Amino acid sequence: MDTLSLVSIFVLSVLYARLLKSTVNWLNVDGFQIGQRDLKMELFCIGSWLWGAISLPPMEGTIFALLAGILFAISWIDFHTFQIPLIFIIVGSIIVFFGLLFNTINFKSAVYGVLVGSVIPLTLIGLIYLITKRQGMGYGDIQLGFVLGIWLGPVRMALTLFGASLLSLIVWITLSGIKGFERDRALPFAPYLAIAGIGTFIGSVYFPSLFHYLILN
Repeated sequence: MDTLSLVSIFVLSVLYARLLKSTVNWLNVDGFQIGQRDLKMELFCIGSWLWGAISLPPMEGTIFALLAGILFAISWIDFHTFQIPLIFIIVGSIIVFFGLLFNTINFKSAVYGVLVGSVIPLTLIGLIYLITKRQGMGYGDIQLGFVLGIWLGPVRMALTLFGASLLSLIVWITLSGIKGFERDRALPFAPYLAIAGIGTFIGSVYFPSLFHYLILN
């Protein structure tokens, strides 16, 4: 990759990060704001845009970078407010729609991915609520699962749900050990979905034979 391409990617990633920060601050969910000197969004976007440009075909890399930024913004807001703004779900849905439009996402895989990432968890939430009168995942998490399911497909989405559940369980146990056991301690689930989803996608790029084996078996 030549110097001009790297500079262009760097500029685009920073502009995208600033747009996401401005949107988060404009939404002002429960008063949550990102300071102008807080550069976590910029650093994450630079990293995701560069990785996408180096490791993936142009269109697929662009979709990855755009969606990764959305996931980061959702995670940050959910971590502080336990809310997922609908506007980011809509934008994420538009991004994966373009993936379908440009054939970087397989339509059949997307349908099964939605089933795994959204329909099945929604059914389980309903059953759990009927039995325990408690709600596990929030409906924002289900909407996020819809977007991730289209992007990742059924196998990677199933691994994402497993990874997110495992991560959240580890954090819950750790917090219980540090702060004391609380049965009703709530954790925002979107950050774990985002981490597991991005991690699973990157893993499928570096270890395609493993995921090919899982799909066939």
